[in-house]
Amino acid sequence: MTAPPHTARQQAPMADVYRAAMAHVPSCVSVVTTHTPAGPVGVTVSALLSLSLSPPALVVSLTSSGQTLPWIRRSGAFGVNVLGWEQRHLVEQFATGPPQQRFDGVPHTFHLGQPLIVSAPVRIVCTLEATREEWDHTLLTGRVAWCSHHPESAGLLLHGRGRHPVPHHAAG
Repeated sequence: MTAPPHTARQQAPMADVYRAAMAHVPSCVSVVTTHTPAGPVGVTVSALLSLSLSPPALVVSLTSSGQTLPWIRRSGAFGVNVLGWEQRHLVEQFATGPPQQRFDGVPHTFHLGQPLIVSAPVRIVCTLEATREEWDHTLLTGRVAWCSHHPESAGLLLHGRGRHPVPHHAAG
């Protein structure tokens, strides 16, 4: 017996249920960035995965129709800025509007040619090693070329459609 083909009508309710369910899976919030001839661009992402330690590598997922992805492909590199509680206002700023305006008022610097948010607790620069199209998203595999972190910063999590601080805990 074969299963009936899925239709768009069947998928829409499942997408809503899935979105609601995934809102209860805590995730870090990052801004993935790159450079263009007109200046830096970036986009908010919540799908970031440490892939390997040898070599250091990670995977991020971007909407395939997004405006930042073509610039990352052209540049061959990207920055990852894991946001902290103090940067929670940047979640929305980097999620909407023209990518070239998302850096307005955001202190940033360049490292290895990639724009990085100065106050982000974790900053990583990657060379683009591979892309893989999966449905409406593109997975970017990046080899870490440089990274820094500030362990004293409170982290930021998305959970239940809200933003929540992750308090700093002293090692011990």
